[in-house]
Parts: sequence; structure tokens; C-alpha cells
Amino acid sequence: MIMKTFYVCPHCGNNKEFRIFTSNFQVIKQSPLLGIRTTETGVLPSLRQNDNYIECSLCSQRFEYEDAAAIGKKYLQETQRLRMSEPVSHS
Repeated sequence: MIMKTFYVCPHCGNNKEFRIFTSNFQVIKQSPLLGIRTTETGVLPSLRQNDNYIECSLCSQRFEYEDAAAIGKKYLQETQRLRMSEPVSHS
């Protein structure tokens, strides 16, 4: 489930790049337009194996998965709602 989760930083609103710390370490990049991850580094062993958080690459704030995932889910839902309500132009 974590592999497909879209994150948004609750501190600065970043929605593109994060560092994920669990028993492993990984850097991910996301596409706000597509709502998916575009690149992921290979999983590296974390020297701080008891850590379990996400770090924003822009503001370096640490936060829990659930906080960033909840904001990311709302972001994707609102983005999809706005796209569906855009008027279609006929040329």
C-alpha cells in the first residue's frame, strides 16, 4: 500500500519529492499531474532502523506517513474533481 501512496507535505505543500525512512531508505519523485510516482531509488539499508517517517526534500520537515498520505489523497480527489468540471472546448 505504501508503494502506491501519493504524498503531499503538510508543512510546505511539496508534492514532488520525498525521502522515506523505515527499516530501509528510499527517495521517491512523484508527478502531481499524473498522481503517481515517476521514479524511485533502489531500497537502501537505513542506518537508523528504528525510524519510521517521511522527510520532505524541500523543507526537510519530518512527518508521519498517515498525515502526508491523507493530504495526498484529498489532493488527488480535488484535482480529479476539478478536471472533471472543466468545460470542454469544441474547436
